[in-house]
Amino acid sequence: MDGVPEWKARAEVWRSFAFVLATSLLALVAHDVAYLTHEYAHSVMAWSLGWMQRPFGIDYGPATVYNILFLGDVSDNVDYTPIFASGHGVAVAVIALSGPFLGNGALYFAVYMLASMPWMSSQRYWLMFLYWLSLMCAANVWSYVPIRAITTHADIALAANGFGISTLVLFPFVMIPSIFITGHFLTRMFPAVYRQIAAGSAVNLAVLIAFTGFWYFSFFGGDGIGGSYGLVSQILSITSRYLLFPLCVAYLSARHMDWARDEG
Repeated sequence: MDGVPEWKARAEVWRSFAFVLATSLLALVAHDVAYLTHEYAHSVMAWSLGWMQRPFGIDYGPATVYNILFLGDVSDNVDYTPIFASGHGVAVAVIALSGPFLGNGALYFAVYMLASMPWMSSQRYWLMFLYWLSLMCAANVWSYVPIRAITTHADIALAANGFGISTLVLFPFVMIPSIFITGHFLTRMFPAVYRQIAAGSAVNLAVLIAFTGFWYFSFFGGDGIGGSYGLVSQILSITSRYLLFPLCVAYLSARHMDWARDEG
């Protein structure tokens, strides 16, 4: 770096490395918390309606490295077959929708309110965790609506079947809260916390923006990219990963990178 002492440049590199490491770890922990609240919302709702013996009796899956890190094999362990067979389709719909819209959607707004508390601004690492937890909750909703809404299985398809309607009919009703949450996250949550998290560093802010776009629109937005949820889901996943991901990065950079340059 021109005009910057070598020791200072190295210190800046190490600080940036530490920020990337802390961000990665906090994001992973937040992902797992949001994943579990999603599954527990299903199981607790099923238990409260009398269709499950234990409120937290989810299936944790095998002890593989992937499952320990990302909980990819964890499931709600709700048996929907007897609920359908007994004619309680609305109960199925309520249980199915509780995961994305209670376990994640409602939790997103609770986390946002906590992160907005004045005393939280001085708790940088707690604020970082709350930011990533809010993202994981909001992006979890996105991964179901719109990404895996028009399909034959998963939560939204179960809900539509429970209500006795098609996923196309249900789609606009679940898309409205999903769009609202996404818009709220990008225009309210991110602007509320990025200054404290980036701590005056343009590099930190660039990392925060890149990670935000990746987790929201690529990691979660790409859930249907393999085609296992049908063609519509696959097209939406491709759009989210290869169009909305870079657009998100460009949007946040255009709106907020000037602050980092001014701070620098």
